[in-house]
Amino acid sequence: MKRSHGFTLLEILVAVAILSIGLVAVMGMQGNTMMTSRRAELTTIATWLAKKQMVELELQVEAGLEKGEFPEDTSGSGTFDPPYEDYRWKYEISRVTLPAPPEGQEEGGGGNIETMIGKQLTEEISKSVRELKLTIVWEEDGKEDSIDVVTHVVKL
Repeated sequence: MKRSHGFTLLEILVAVAILSIGLVAVMGMQGNTMMTSRRAELTTIATWLAKKQMVELELQVEAGLEKGEFPEDTSGSGTFDPPYEDYRWKYEISRVTLPAPPEGQEEGGGGNIETMIGKQLTEEISKSVRELKLTIVWEEDGKEDSIDVVTHVVKL
């Protein structure tokens, strides 16, 4: 009896099954990579838009400072021009409140003076520093996503 030199049907079926399992895994990873790439693209656009909007807000505050105005607690919102109309922005300008300085020490004297100077210093800083918080919001896969950017404006 002669043996034939070839593959049996069973060997071919096993090879095809192993190949299909590997291809399914590779395709799943490819889909995940595409979603991650899209999310990175949307976040990069949001970051760029945040930088652009933050510069515009800082210029507005600076123009107000030149007129002798310093913003109190204020907020605003808007949308971006095409092709970024899917992105929205909102901002808040608020006074920075510093924690009260600790009460003076009993020994060594001068505790009351240090406390008074500390309180006066924190009040002056609060008067001349504002926190500018900008939020960029967009929708991705039916869910809202956002990034926040914060800076401080000082009136010298």
